[in-house]
Amino acid sequence: MKSKSKLDLLPFDIEVEILTRLPGKSVIKFLCVSKIWSSIIRSQRFVDSYYALSSATRSRFIIAFSHLSTAEVNDKRLFIFSSSHEDEVEEEESSSSSSLVANLDMTIPSVTLGYGSKCTSVHGFVGCRHGASQLTICNPSTKQVITFPCNGSRISLGYDPVGDQFKALTLVSSPNQTHQFIVHQVITVGARGVVESRSEITSPPYCSLTSGICINGFIYYGACAPTLGTTPVIVSFDVRHERLSFITAPEDVLVWKSCSILIEYRGKLASIVRNPYAFFDRFDLYILEDAKKPDWSKQTFELPFSLGMGKDVTSQGTNKAGEIIFAPTTLPYDVQPCYIFYYNTDTKDLRRVRIHGIADTEEFRHCCGLAGLCFVSISPEHVESIASL
Repeated sequence: MKSKSKLDLLPFDIEVEILTRLPGKSVIKFLCVSKIWSSIIRSQRFVDSYYALSSATRSRFIIAFSHLSTAEVNDKRLFIFSSSHEDEVEEEESSSSSSLVANLDMTIPSVTLGYGSKCTSVHGFVGCRHGASQLTICNPSTKQVITFPCNGSRISLGYDPVGDQFKALTLVSSPNQTHQFIVHQVITVGARGVVESRSEITSPPYCSLTSGICINGFIYYGACAPTLGTTPVIVSFDVRHERLSFITAPEDVLVWKSCSILIEYRGKLASIVRNPYAFFDRFDLYILEDAKKPDWSKQTFELPFSLGMGKDVTSQGTNKAGEIIFAPTTLPYDVQPCYIFYYNTDTKDLRRVRIHGIADTEEFRHCCGLAGLCFVSISPEHVESIASL
């Protein structure tokens, strides 16, 4: 009779405690240790416990970049790196500068980012729209990648925490003066990445302006009516009930149209308003305090130094400490350090963080075939998950 592994002789609770505290990549490797461990890791109870602990105690951020989207098909690759905020090391020469090391998690062929495109982190998975109408969803921890077609434009990935379902919202028809409504398609992603259903919903006509962001089971993005001069709105999509609604917003929230920045700020939708055609040394922060009224608050911040031209800098949110993270929209053309910036809205401190490993050596650029313009997207609050679609 085959003897049991010493690992199998551990009390069940201790086995689970050990596994939940390991990095996602290590947990996946332990699937091969024993049938008992494999059974534990694949159970829904453990998957949920692992995500809950990751969300509470360890946060990572995702850095994705690729060639210009007009590159040849064979050269198209999306590079996904990650790092942990907890691994930040303070630079000796300055208390306002520090560094992190980013590691390559995965490379996805035939996928590129265009200007303004984003790889968004949603409940442990990373979603990226590419091409004319394709959505790729991946899990950097498990290396799972699925791609499926989505009709229309403005594809947004959302998650329903109650039903534990991922859904994609796309805008199928374009608004014009004669249309009384526009059509959206809702795609429900099931087990093994299979599309379970495609349904259609309609709404009054509008023009979408920004990428979508998922917060607490709702997808939000900026929009305006087809006629000029109307009040800007935030489109709100209830992922669980598949319902669309509109939230009126101050004009400044979307004053820069497609250059507007929407983020999650301390659990709420917020807009960072800066002039994209001037030096980025100040910004207004609008926070949606109550979506039903609606009620927006506003704060103005002066930065201690400029981050560069406004259009060259963006933000996709905050870290767990609530610091707003600003990052470049593109990588330098040649070998240069890659920096991101953390801004504390309470203390008004701005610090620079160098990211080691992001195309900062000739060897890396040559090996990966990087040349010309490379667009960057950062998800600052990614939660590790060992779930599979």
